[in-house]
Amino acid sequence: MPTSTRLPRWADLLLGLGCLGLGGWLISAPLHSLPALAALVAAGAVLTGLVDLGSVTSSARPWLPAVTGVGWLVVGLVALFWPGLSILGLAIAVGVGLVLGGIGELVSPTGADRLVGRLGGAASGLLGVLALAWPAATLLVVAVVFGLRLVLFGIGLLTDVRPAHMPGWVRLGGTIAVLVLAVGGTVASVAVHRAAPAAPGTFYTAPEPLPAGPPGTIIRDEVVPGFLAGATTYRVLYKSTGLDGHPTAVSGLILVPAGAPPAGGRKVLAYTHGTVGVASNCAPSLAPPAAQPLLAEGGAGFVGAGYVVAATDYQGLGTAGPHPFLVGPVEAENELDIVRAARLLPAARAGTEFAVWGHSQGGHAALFTGQLAASYAPELDLVGVAAGAPVPNLVDLFAVNLTTTVGKVLIAMALSSWARVYHDANLDQIVTPAARPLVDRIAATCLYGQQQLAAAVPNVLALRLSFLSAPPWQVEPWRSIAAANNPGQAPIDAPVLLVQGGADTIVDPATTQRLATAMCAEGETVDLRLLPGVGHLQTGQLAAPDVARWIADRFAGRAAASTCVG
Repeated sequence: MPTSTRLPRWADLLLGLGCLGLGGWLISAPLHSLPALAALVAAGAVLTGLVDLGSVTSSARPWLPAVTGVGWLVVGLVALFWPGLSILGLAIAVGVGLVLGGIGELVSPTGADRLVGRLGGAASGLLGVLALAWPAATLLVVAVVFGLRLVLFGIGLLTDVRPAHMPGWVRLGGTIAVLVLAVGGTVASVAVHRAAPAAPGTFYTAPEPLPAGPPGTIIRDEVVPGFLAGATTYRVLYKSTGLDGHPTAVSGLILVPAGAPPAGGRKVLAYTHGTVGVASNCAPSLAPPAAQPLLAEGGAGFVGAGYVVAATDYQGLGTAGPHPFLVGPVEAENELDIVRAARLLPAARAGTEFAVWGHSQGGHAALFTGQLAASYAPELDLVGVAAGAPVPNLVDLFAVNLTTTVGKVLIAMALSSWARVYHDANLDQIVTPAARPLVDRIAATCLYGQQQLAAAVPNVLALRLSFLSAPPWQVEPWRSIAAANNPGQAPIDAPVLLVQGGADTIVDPATTQRLATAMCAEGETVDLRLLPGVGHLQTGQLAAPDVARWIADRFAGRAAASTCVG
């Protein structure tokens, strides 16, 4: 950063105090609030620009500090006076300033300062490019790095010990530290973005018009080699019913166990997956076996028991979006139709008896599948519904999860989805202008493993600066959408198993208990099992063996236990 040798001493002192105070605040509270962060970055950029302009007459290349000074002034003024500046816009403005400053540092130094200047310029430019490529992540890092630079420069102005007069090892060490941070951020950004699933291929593109035939009609199928030993796995594209009530194409997987089928056909386990994202490329049928929620939640055991496993992707995952996330009727119809598709797949030899199992979003879908089975697919024989942490109340989901990272991911995905699938719902009604680009970016993220979740984390952290302008459960049509998609509003004509982790911080155990109580009051057969000390993400995996035994009893026709009182 160029320094001034022609400014009066009192100006140096004022600028030094300003840089010291603003830099310290940026370092200590980068997530305080968007207005504060924008104001601090704007003020810091203006100070940087003034100092650069003050060094024009003493620079060997006067045009360089003139260009960088004007650039920083423009960045500062944009950040300060742009009404409704978004979080991403602020990061981009800082990124542009860092690139300009980096260019100046790369070409400016001579003599002993050449190495430090070149390394510093490379670090500044790399941070700037990173800010432009991954704004939400870099905003937080840039705020701290920018704050650190302001503090060091302020100390220099106050003590009159300028960077050029500092020991060489101090200047070189600090520059290398910033460069390492910039390179590390770039490597992390590349790794996170490379972890995203590939876009769906032509298999998922539905023909126009859709072929004739009822829901469940298979449009096309293909074998997925090496998916699971002891089974032939088919990727299928089949007809189902969309949110608008019209026929639509949906994708999924059908696993057929090896060996001859029993008389009357194989029993079917309908698997409803939990949250994997709302973008089209997040479909489970696209994921490799190691990332499959189905296999993590008992899939191999169900195949080993001789069941055909039918697992929908849900509308808009794999196939063209949008995906109606946590929209119960669509989840249910998509799952019931892949059970129908399994019966139409010649190799499956599937019978009419089926049970449903799913966790989290899948638990929500499992309950709605049970509610709609008799009316939507009366030819099928439902014997039981197993639901883990089934998102019993969407208002509670929003209220409980506003302060957690994973919770904000779920809320952002739900809001983005509903704004796309419900015509009268608009993010403008409940999300601040600054946060809307972040919500869209979170909705473009898939959740297979830590690397993919990491891509959403910076955007979620930035939501601490600005997020909701009004609680969704207090604003129409959002309140009515949430209420309409709560399970438990229609009877399930089969026994129900509810599994809930006692340490779940995403789905409140008390909410699941209230659902069980309400279902019992309606005369349903409900078995509620609490897993003490188990969190949300582990419930589906740890409960799978008990679920498998419970489902085996339902297929065997044994009486179901109930925890209902009275």
